[in-house]
Amino acid sequence: MFIYYTARGESGEFLQQVLVRHGAASRILRTPNGKPYLEQGECEFSLTHTEGLIAVAVGGQRVGLDAECRKPRKIEALRSRLTAAEREEDFFELWTAKEAYVKYVGGTLAEYLPVLEYKKGALFYREAPIDVQLRHFELNGCTLCLCTEREEQVELIPL
Repeated sequence: MFIYYTARGESGEFLQQVLVRHGAASRILRTPNGKPYLEQGECEFSLTHTEGLIAVAVGGQRVGLDAECRKPRKIEALRSRLTAAEREEDFFELWTAKEAYVKYVGGTLAEYLPVLEYKKGALFYREAPIDVQLRHFELNGCTLCLCTEREEQVELIPL
């Protein structure tokens, strides 16, 4: 699994650049919920961007990637929606884990946020543990979370 990242440019152009590096030549299509995928299925990928960072995870298994810049922000409105256990977690790890999982399954935040819980580094769906691998990284002042089905070595590559 590879995570390519940059601090500049446009996310669509960056995605194309990364996919060309992996020999993917087919069109990018979208599921009804908006998850992008390759028409020919040459590889799996997930794109994320936040202030000062664009990143794309590419590999041979289903993947979800999210990033959030660690800057001061008003999160009290969001914290009120968290469980007691979640209020003890790092907010940026919690939030990126939930969003990476939603991207992984191709769902929507509206559908999944009310039923997902993050505690002690794991995700739960309606209190049942979810069998996915979550990996967090810190890059350029941002927290990234990679969600995959099985554990795999990850290479971070700046472009």
